[in-house]
Amino acid sequence: MRQDNLILSSAVEGQLLDHGKPVAGQKVIRTLHWNMEEEPRTEITITNKDGRFQFPEVRGAAEFGFLAKLFHVPNVSIRILVPVKDLNYMAYANSRNSYKENVETGLPLIRMKCDLKNSQMFDEILPVIDCEVEKSQERKNLKYD
Repeated sequence: MRQDNLILSSAVEGQLLDHGKPVAGQKVIRTLHWNMEEEPRTEITITNKDGRFQFPEVRGAAEFGFLAKLFHVPNVSIRILVPVKDLNYMAYANSRNSYKENVETGLPLIRMKCDLKNSQMFDEILPVIDCEVEKSQERKNLKYD
């Protein structure tokens, strides 16, 4: 049985700053790893003059047998990376285990603001940017978010 319109990622709106000033012309990458596809999906966008960037909602389709439909657990990992110099800084990382709407933040889209001044090497091996990600009140109250 074919399932269409499975939501793999909410739309994303973000702004990239450097010490509070917009970063124009910066590449931003979103990758999606879905357990129904062998290869990850990769999208690239460029920040505008205000440092803003967007990615659209992503949907997929898959063929499920009767038992597979009963026991299938979706797994979609979402990463947003900002390449700076020779490093890809992770600005956002999350996983979806549902094809329902608003899974990531409880809102219709993922809204984020990142300032390059908050870049660091996590555990001395993983380049990350500590970004503000807007969440619904219900998501803010979850203990393990």
